[in-house]
Amino acid sequence: MQESNRISTIWERFITHFPAFLYLGIMGKILFLDAGNTRVKAAVLETGAKDSVQADRDGLRSANDDRQQSGKEPAKTGRDELAARPRHWNMQTLPGYDDPDFESALNKHAARCTRVLLSTVKKTFQKNELARILSGSGLPSTPEIHAVTRSVLTPERHRYRTPETLGIDRYLACLGAWSLAPGAVIVSDAGTACTIDAMDAGGVYRGGVIMPGLRMMIDVLGHGADGLFTVPPGLPENWPPDTTTAALQAGTTGTFLSGWLAHVDRMRQIFPDARIWLTGGDAAFLAENSSLNVFQSDLLVFEGMWHWYEVMCGSFRK
Repeated sequence: MQESNRISTIWERFITHFPAFLYLGIMGKILFLDAGNTRVKAAVLETGAKDSVQADRDGLRSANDDRQQSGKEPAKTGRDELAARPRHWNMQTLPGYDDPDFESALNKHAARCTRVLLSTVKKTFQKNELARILSGSGLPSTPEIHAVTRSVLTPERHRYRTPETLGIDRYLACLGAWSLAPGAVIVSDAGTACTIDAMDAGGVYRGGVIMPGLRMMIDVLGHGADGLFTVPPGLPENWPPDTTTAALQAGTTGTFLSGWLAHVDRMRQIFPDARIWLTGGDAAFLAENSSLNVFQSDLLVFEGMWHWYEVMCGSFRK
């Protein structure tokens, strides 16, 4: 009878406190925000999840996967070495900054977390603006906000002569790629602008290239003179190009690809053993039209933020 009463008491306490345990389990998560020029990507690291994010979205997808599916011979890239260290992210892209649903979508994600880590290149979306949005959300408690800023660029972590102008996303993307496997990395973010950056084997950011993105090239040329027009990305089938559409594609898509390959080749002369990583909206195009062995991920900035949080800045976690 005494044993039965003791079990009953334990069960009652469990039932009473289970909602609190559940609440703490949910609220113990960290919301990672990657704020770009047009949109914010939000992600939560699902440390125990098995199916939250497919392998081709967690920083482990190689262009060789696409080559295998298309019947092409894959090259050796060391993918098994990377696959041994998977992390599972649950990521969503929020509505645009000017969208009326932007703030409610942001608050919905923040409601499940106790801390928010912010990386931003948007001048009008800094830590104070995020704090304003979260403080007016009606949440039971406002998550702590930690912004990853250029202050992380201490002299031993970079060789950039103007760190005060370096977009923190460029550094974090390199850091994220570097943290996934040992060795130097070349990281290209093929977005509105296309960047090609390098980090050496010691984790020191060495600099990079900023060039017009593919869509920017197409828009500038298409709207730059009477008689011209915008064309879809693509490479001409015939050479020399025998239509105006093909001529414009050669001058935009072709120039973009040739310029990108030239910059990457020059980077590889300095870092011959570097892994090449692609991210951004036109990453798939570059992977498909290049013979280089590359890895693709849309989560490199998050991986960099996680490395900063977990390894480089653990003091505020205590």
